[in-house]
Amino acid sequence: MTKKILFVDDEPAALKCYRKMLQSKFDVATAVSGEDGLVLLRNHGPFAIVVSDMQMAGMDGVQFLKHARQIAPNTMRLVLTGHADLNGAAKAVNEGCIFRFLMKPCEKSVLTEAITAALAHYGERKEERVRIELPVRLCRSAPGLEPRLAYTVDISNSGVRLAGLEEPLERGEIVKVECGDRRAPFRVVWTDAQDTATEGQAGLECLTPDVDIWKLDLGQLKDAEPLMRARVVQSRLLPQEKPPLETLDYAGNCIQARTIGGDYYDFLDMGPGEVGFVLADVAGKGIAAALLMANLQGCLHSEHGTGSKGLPQLVASVNRHFYNHTPRDRYATFFLGQYSDATRTLHYVNCGHNPPLLLRKGGAVERLNATATVLGLFLDWECSVAEAQLEPGDVLSIYTDGVTETTGHSGEEFGETRLLETLRRNRALEAASILQNIENAAEQFRLGEQEDDLTLVIARAR
Repeated sequence: MTKKILFVDDEPAALKCYRKMLQSKFDVATAVSGEDGLVLLRNHGPFAIVVSDMQMAGMDGVQFLKHARQIAPNTMRLVLTGHADLNGAAKAVNEGCIFRFLMKPCEKSVLTEAITAALAHYGERKEERVRIELPVRLCRSAPGLEPRLAYTVDISNSGVRLAGLEEPLERGEIVKVECGDRRAPFRVVWTDAQDTATEGQAGLECLTPDVDIWKLDLGQLKDAEPLMRARVVQSRLLPQEKPPLETLDYAGNCIQARTIGGDYYDFLDMGPGEVGFVLADVAGKGIAAALLMANLQGCLHSEHGTGSKGLPQLVASVNRHFYNHTPRDRYATFFLGQYSDATRTLHYVNCGHNPPLLLRKGGAVERLNATATVLGLFLDWECSVAEAQLEPGDVLSIYTDGVTETTGHSGEEFGETRLLETLRRNRALEAASILQNIENAAEQFRLGEQEDDLTLVIARAR
């Protein structure tokens, strides 16, 4: 497993300090800007860890980490910052999916511990493989060589084990692997020796793990039936009924990118004429995210069931449970709003989630910004409660980033602007119709297959 670490900071003295602290244990590379960091990621990766300063001239840390996530999604991302900024932290979590925040100045022992923990999780990610046999073609870089056939033994986003090789590969060699009509560059990291049980096999590391060349269909997997049962179970965790409200029409839906996913929405009965609107996005995808989603849902319902907690106490209890029962690199962005028919007031806590959009009847837009950090990263955690008044004709959109990060032609994202345009065009409709039209707009905009769960809650005041 690689121990390559990339530090990005616009202060050369800081980079020199990191090198001096860590180069005896790790392979350290440095960049003095986000732009230079992206060049290193593309041309000299894969890196196990990227550590970025938050405040940098030009491309700041959040922008850099967002691009780094797209180039190398399996890389562990850490942030170094000298200023604790709630909104900046929320953006780093939402857009960069960071593993850990570190405060400047950072002592060697703290930095070493964080990097060691990140390397352990990086290794776990690389071991999340699926055993499946798929035919592939290998295109080698040497001139005059014809593509060769092989097949996979097991696969993951970060690598593949191949067998059936017609001729041996060389360690360090870069080859193009084709699966169906998709291809990606891989580096050969190991080859098995002759006269062994795995003779003729090789391990390759994907240089562009964001390009999922496998695109598995459920029917290809031996565990398809258990996955389908898990999908049914997970669907039952989403709300099966809507507590009645007189002054608010609302609807929700989740379209999963895979068989099971990590998005979660809910409608909590919080007493006569009061409903809790929940939306959460668990870091990661697939089975691991689905298990954490179930954990979060169960904890929220358990704590809510006691009936004696206000919003800050309720969410603090959920955070404590999530922190104590999940790995350190797992977290969830979370929004909980409690709406009252009697007062037309929404009291809410936003834990690092994308700010919900409140489109006023007159056309103004309000964003329900973060009031706390994400759930599960910090044991010492606190939040504040904000409120918004909903008048007849106002429309509230609570959504996960699967909506706004839907990618169209030339890599352009659907974005908040298109979401608002769709809301404005459909604001006179019922909540369920508004929601459906937003999903349709994102579907029509998207180029290629859906990459992330898409979850929406729409509430329209009447």
